[in-house]
Amino acid sequence: MSDSKAVPTAPSGAERYPLRNSSDREGTRLKLLEQLSDPTTIAGFEALGVGPGWHCAELGAGGGSMVRWLSEHVGSDGTVTAVDRDTSQVRAIEAGHANVRVIEGDLCTLKLPPDCFDLVHSRSVLMHLECPDRVVAEALWALRPGGWVFFEETDGAPVQELADPPRPFAQVMVPIASRWRFARGLAGLLESLGMVDVRDDVSENPLVGGTPYAAFWRYTLGSVAEMVRTGAVAEPAFEVALKQMTALLDDPSFCVPFTARHRVRARRPG
Repeated sequence: MSDSKAVPTAPSGAERYPLRNSSDREGTRLKLLEQLSDPTTIAGFEALGVGPGWHCAELGAGGGSMVRWLSEHVGSDGTVTAVDRDTSQVRAIEAGHANVRVIEGDLCTLKLPPDCFDLVHSRSVLMHLECPDRVVAEALWALRPGGWVFFEETDGAPVQELADPPRPFAQVMVPIASRWRFARGLAGLLESLGMVDVRDDVSENPLVGGTPYAAFWRYTLGSVAEMVRTGAVAEPAFEVALKQMTALLDDPSFCVPFTARHRVRARRPG
């Protein structure tokens, strides 16, 4: 898949990621994202050999689909630690799975125990943080010798190379994707920190109207439009651009380069 949890931040003063997991609408949006992303993530887990007895950390648990999958595959001898700043979508999983532990906290200040995880995974999380390097270092600190990190992050390089994009796309989508830069240097960072077997699988993701990917973004922009209506974002020109961009997402003839998806894995020597 392809995307991210991001929302437009064109209006001044908006949070980097203002949507909250606790809202019903955001819960629905996260499910749409899971439908797009889960098959590729699961394939990555299977390639690493995730199985009974593994101890795993999910950084940015979101709607919890990967917490649930990991819990079922590591079994009673394994564990899953799920971390998010808003854990409302994963508390029920903790209640129903004895091997799941949920931690609510800020990844930029979180301290993980050392040498305890076979896998640390995040998806569409580092790209939104002010402190991604710190979170990566903390993840490596928490790995057992021989353990793996698996980071799935989006980069906005393709959209930055686009000449003369449609005006609504330029006003709404380009400012979003242009902020996503961390993923392109992630493999090199892991190598510099002493990790081995580093692999960066990259795929480009155009934005095409009428596709499931476009439907996800249509729903995301609906959340942003709701913020505009309630006054959380107040910028009339941006509201008009949102409506125009939403119309493009329904148009099958609309197709533009948008993002690149980096799926980076690396192993701690051991």
